[in-house]
Amino acid sequence: NWKVLLFHGWISGSDFEVTVTPGDNITLYCDCKLSPGVYIVWYRNCSHENQPSLVLKVKHNPGKYPSDYTAILNPFPRFHLVKNHSSDSYDLLIMNITDSDEGLYYCGTEQFKVEDKGFIISKEIYSYGNIKTRILFSKYFCLTCL
Repeated sequence: NWKVLLFHGWISGSDFEVTVTPGDNITLYCDCKLSPGVYIVWYRNCSHENQPSLVLKVKHNPGKYPSDYTAILNPFPRFHLVKNHSSDSYDLLIMNITDSDEGLYYCGTEQFKVEDKGFIISKEIYSYGNIKTRILFSKYFCLTCL
C-alpha cells in the first residue's frame, strides 16, 4: 500500500493528518529548497511519551559518511530521503510503517554562517517549512486489504 501526499502550489502554514495502516509506505513532501550551503532537515515530534524525536539531515560530512551519500539518504532501514528534482528538495519516504512512526513530521533547512566579530565564529541558522503532516496509526486492521 502506498500513500502519497501531493502538494502542488505550496500552501502556507498547512497542517495535514494522514491515517495509515500497518505496512503502508508514505511519501511526505518538503516545501524547503536547496541552495549552496543550505541543507534539508526532516523532523519528527512523536506522539508517544517514550519515543524520542527524530532528526534526519541531508548533509555531507566527508569524515563521517561515504562519498556516495548512501548513509545520508538511507539513515535508517525504513526511512529514505528522496531527491525531488522538480521542487529542488528532499522528500521523506517511510516504508513498512508501524505505530512507532506516529508523530508530527515537518522539514526545514540548516545553514552555517561564518561571522567575523573580532574573531571568527560559525553560527547555525535553522528555518522551517510551512507544511506539517501528522501521521496517525489506524486503530482498525483491514483483513480484506491484504
